[in-house]
Amino acid sequence: MPASFAVGWRQVGICFLLLAASGMIASTYSLVALPLAQEFQPKRTVLMLAMTVYSAVSAVLMPLIGNLADRFSVRKLMVAGGCFLAAGYAAISLATSFSQVLIAFALLIAPANALMGPVAATVLLSRWFANLRGRAIGIAIAGISAGGFAFPLIISALLGANDWRQALQWLSVVLILWTVPAALLVVERPADRGLNPDGAPEAPERARIDQGEAPISARRILTDPAFWAIAATVSIVTAGMKGMITNLAPLAQDSGIDATRAATLISVYSACSFVAKLSFAALADRVGPRVLMFVALGGFALGIGMLTQASAGYAAIALGVACIGIFGGLMVPIESFIAPRVFGQRAVGRAMGLLSGTILVAMLATPPMFGLIFDLTGSYKGIFWTFSALGIAAMFWLPAIRLHARDEGEDPVAAFE
Repeated sequence: MPASFAVGWRQVGICFLLLAASGMIASTYSLVALPLAQEFQPKRTVLMLAMTVYSAVSAVLMPLIGNLADRFSVRKLMVAGGCFLAAGYAAISLATSFSQVLIAFALLIAPANALMGPVAATVLLSRWFANLRGRAIGIAIAGISAGGFAFPLIISALLGANDWRQALQWLSVVLILWTVPAALLVVERPADRGLNPDGAPEAPERARIDQGEAPISARRILTDPAFWAIAATVSIVTAGMKGMITNLAPLAQDSGIDATRAATLISVYSACSFVAKLSFAALADRVGPRVLMFVALGGFALGIGMLTQASAGYAAIALGVACIGIFGGLMVPIESFIAPRVFGQRAVGRAMGLLSGTILVAMLATPPMFGLIFDLTGSYKGIFWTFSALGIAAMFWLPAIRLHARDEGEDPVAAFE
């Protein structure tokens, strides 16, 4: 195997591990929320406010981290992220009130996600891959689902064997050992080793084009309507998925399912999402993002609609969760795949930071919104039907969204082809 090829795919493996750690934050919160609810007795809406705080701070930090990733050491950002993540769960284990839990999410866990999450991974991998970028990003992003599959089992085992405070302290040890050694192995650019993207003997044409383009400003990105059209489309699926997964354990318990079986539902979701992201890796460079987005929207709408029948029991919930994992999982790598294509590789950190921040803003309300709908109606059906309808609606505007770089002189208000 050529050295350049091996080193490039090693970066994919590193990103896979780090995204597994950052991705588990939201997917495992419903498990962590159960002992927090027993300890501090917050209302369901307040309990889910931790995810809103997490998303809000992440949304503020993402553009800043994106700019830093374009100009600063991605390795150092990722190492810092691993340290912040471990410190965050250690801090929660020492909390004496739920407000302190919210502070830990704001000051430690949210920055960890921004520092070593999809923005940093996209910047790193867009340097190492050009023609194989979709495959590399798809495999790396699958780490989010792998973390969502593995960490619920780890956390469930730790909670079963320890007091919840000790369990979170052990989790912080697992996280520091999982993230920091991997981040220290990051190689910033192929040129640092005298190599080229894709492991090619010379720089691929796409990489030469990317490097030849001048980086675009944040203002140009934000005034491009294609930015907002892409963000809205991705947000429908990702916000709905986040609201669902953060409320999944309480939903399952309301249907008479115990905590252990609720944890397996999270693993079912994550396993299906993992398969979806590997499918993305196999298909993205062949069929393109538009087809994948169309399939993702339709399948997500079907799956979240199925959860309106959660009262039918474990099998009904598992079927809906699996469908959301399979089809919604195709949407998760989309922003990382299309950001270099639409906004250029040299500004990919800035574009990804703004995109991710905007999408996170859309996700802010969903966990407590799901909880609020339950508090008001005693059911999640209304919010499930709402997101199902939004997914179907997005399928109609998707064919018109521009998914290529805007040409010089092109009408800046023309988001659509």
